Amino acid sequence: MDGILEQSWWYASIRVAICGALAFAAFLLGLVSYRLWFHPLAGIPGPFLQRISGLPRIWQCRQGNRHICEIEAHRKHGSVVRIGPDSLSFDTLSALQTIHAKSANVFKGDEFYGLLDGGAEGGQSIQMTQDSESHAARRRVLDRMMPSREKSFHIINDLAQKFTSVVWEDAGRNGGLIDVNNAAAWYAFDVITTIAFGRSMDMLRYAKFRWVPMCLQDASLFLYWSGFARSLQFFRRLLGSRWPSRLGMRYVTNVQRYQNLAESQVNERAHRMDDEKAGGNEPSDIFGKLIKADLYSEIDLRADSSLLIAAGSDAVRLTILATLFYWGSHPDALAKATEEIRSSAADPEHITDATLASLKYLRACIDETMRLTPPKPSSIPREVNAGSIVVDGVTVPAGMTLGTSTYALHRNPGIYPYPHEYRPERWLERPIDPRMIAAFSPFLKGPRACPGKMVAYHAIQAALFHIVYRYDLIVKESSSRNMRASLNRGGTRGDEFFINDWIIGYADGLKVQLRLKD
Repeated sequence: MDGILEQSWWYASIRVAICGALAFAAFLLGLVSYRLWFHPLAGIPGPFLQRISGLPRIWQCRQGNRHICEIEAHRKHGSVVRIGPDSLSFDTLSALQTIHAKSANVFKGDEFYGLLDGGAEGGQSIQMTQDSESHAARRRVLDRMMPSREKSFHIINDLAQKFTSVVWEDAGRNGGLIDVNNAAAWYAFDVITTIAFGRSMDMLRYAKFRWVPMCLQDASLFLYWSGFARSLQFFRRLLGSRWPSRLGMRYVTNVQRYQNLAESQVNERAHRMDDEKAGGNEPSDIFGKLIKADLYSEIDLRADSSLLIAAGSDAVRLTILATLFYWGSHPDALAKATEEIRSSAADPEHITDATLASLKYLRACIDETMRLTPPKPSSIPREVNAGSIVVDGVTVPAGMTLGTSTYALHRNPGIYPYPHEYRPERWLERPIDPRMIAAFSPFLKGPRACPGKMVAYHAIQAALFHIVYRYDLIVKESSSRNMRASLNRGGTRGDEFFINDWIIGYADGLKVQLRLKD
């Protein structure tokens, strides 16, 4: 009798399992059918797997090649591509202008942005302020808090000279050869923390905070792919718990470490305010002014701190590396930049803001670098508000997300002739095609464009000026070039500077041989 009951239970379990599997298969079949043929975006072409699932995009984020996948999809499917069940990517100037217009019926939703701000606490930085009027008000405040052009120049020029000294000292210990990656990162973080908090982390001289760049890289990688996942509440709780450190979850732990660092920078700046007030000194840095104004909650200040440290350092670090790389691949461009820089000043110790502004070819080299290697290369999503938005003749309903692939747009042959070639001269030709300038968006476009663009340009120009003025450069073969050549993807040239797209671009080492100029 027991055997019969056991056998009956066994058969019943099998039937339940089979029914469950069939039901799940039917659900998947229905979901796939809906997304392929009945979804509001069903008529938009795109890679098959990305039309039915968001997992391929998450994998691309994890691998760091989402920008490459986007440009490949655009080449195959056209100017509008479905890159997720509910997501579109465009590669046209008209799409960029429509999506980032002040009146555009879009906002920053949870996709991609859901974990970027205050972590488990949910603070809201200026980038995540959804209401346009509130964002505009915060942006006006932030613009007023930015240091003057003259003030930022003196801060940055001093740090740029320290940067070149550190580079030379490091090269002296290694037979004249240096990996510029580390020094560029230290310089970039020292610049942004001085501008933002009135005191640098002093990474150029001391090792105390030199763990931060790699910590931020780990945090960016995790936040990038998890931001496109559907389990935001789970990840928020995870970030607010002690489990990541207990379980040895390196990437999540480094998110927490970075958020703690951003908080400590705000707290430390607030503590210094008392001494400055007693001495009658007015703050000249961004957060000193914000804290004095007492306009935002402490949690929102921490969110802004997290944003500014990361966003303020990425373009500087990456563009210095990439410009040196392209100069190594194009010695004629390096020769022209060197001649312009060395003829601009008799003494590099006493240059002015006007000196840097006069270096038109150097600026063209920097712009061409950011065209080929933008700090944020893939599409930055916006969610459609109630109603819809029409982009390039495509009606996109509420709840869908869309964006413009900067990497693909910057290589649009209809706007940039010979789009994969490093040609700084294109920015100096007159008359210049206005579409080139309008499509150029390394700092994004519209009312939510990067407020620190001027500071970033100053920092990049000053660093490259002092290196080239003092030293002759020989750029060695880099792992970036080898990786790009081995991938051979996207139809791009083998001498392109390869980056990993993890929210912001990260590059492998770049070795440069230095010697004092003749």
